[in-house]
Amino acid sequence: MINTTFKLRALHISTVILLLVSFFETILAQIAEPVNNKSLFRGARGITIGSVVQHWNVTGLGTISQQSLPISLSMPLTNRMLLSINTSAMNTSTNATVDASINGFVDTRFSLSYVLPGDKVWLTAGLSLPTGKTKLDTSELKMTSLVSQTAFNYRVPTFGQGLGGNFGLVYAGMITRRLVLGIGVSYNYKGEYEPISFKPNPKYNPGDEISTNLAFNYLSYSKSARLSMDITGTYFFKDKINDLAKYQSGSRVIGLISYSLRTEKFSHLLQTRLRYRLANTVFGNDTTEYKSSTQIEGQYSLSRPVYDWLNGTIIVEYKSYSADQTIIAGNLVETGKASIVSIGGDAGFLFSDIVYPTVSIRYSSGTIVFEGKSYNVSGIEAGVGVKISF
Repeated sequence: MINTTFKLRALHISTVILLLVSFFETILAQIAEPVNNKSLFRGARGITIGSVVQHWNVTGLGTISQQSLPISLSMPLTNRMLLSINTSAMNTSTNATVDASINGFVDTRFSLSYVLPGDKVWLTAGLSLPTGKTKLDTSELKMTSLVSQTAFNYRVPTFGQGLGGNFGLVYAGMITRRLVLGIGVSYNYKGEYEPISFKPNPKYNPGDEISTNLAFNYLSYSKSARLSMDITGTYFFKDKINDLAKYQSGSRVIGLISYSLRTEKFSHLLQTRLRYRLANTVFGNDTTEYKSSTQIEGQYSLSRPVYDWLNGTIIVEYKSYSADQTIIAGNLVETGKASIVSIGGDAGFLFSDIVYPTVSIRYSSGTIVFEGKSYNVSGIEAGVGVKISF
């Protein structure tokens, strides 16, 4: 069994390495090509720095707060190649169910995109360096079960997750003058790491992922309206602890439909997102399947120029999630069920072509089920950011 597991894992790693080697062999010949006005990534060069404060109050349980400082750098290397680097500093604390706090950096991600001649095929590759914290203690581990609840939408829902990498291929082409079709496939490798600091301190190997994507984009004859649809399906390999299969996430489908309309003064955007996952599987003496959450989200935003130097946006969002099933202290309980309404606004300041500051604020209220109990929740999020182009 161990030998078979090792061979399968080696095959996964070898596949990623071979794809990455092929990718870099293709693009290295282009690296000497200077970036000029014909670049497909004109205007992409720059750095974006933000500061976001998120605070949720769970009535009867406590509070969860997070301050994050996301940093993103984009740099065209050639007319057809773009390098992106993303990381975030954060401080997360809670007194809900446990007193705990974590601060530091999360994993750092490097992404490289290359557009083949003809402008219809994209090659993408990524590397995630393990700069985030692993080896959590019991209180930190308990806190992550709260912070990682999708309904809370924390900017940093997880911390360190070990070494990772991915490779992808995307095709996009015009079916008609108004209709564009996109098809993509990607492989996501996840490395082994130690998630907890206390005994037995197992080595956790999260399952790799294979995803396929299909997208349509239709532009109206007046060019004032746009309808797009995006469907992504993902298969998850088995998670292993000390080389033994213990868990497998159910295959997931994510669908996104967007409709945008521009008028003389306003821009409207309506989005609906569905996340559907098959049952999760737990392996042990018996193989058991547990129900997964189905998540539906809807968002409407209205934007308009307030002044020549100021753009304003109002956003309303609704989330409705069914519950995941999980085992706690030998009992089957539900967690993650949620119904939450959010309202907020964004402001963008057009001071120059080089510096673009933004401000955002959100207020949310609703209910969430956590470990079998329902709680009223309310949250506030405020953020500032600035993009500097160079």
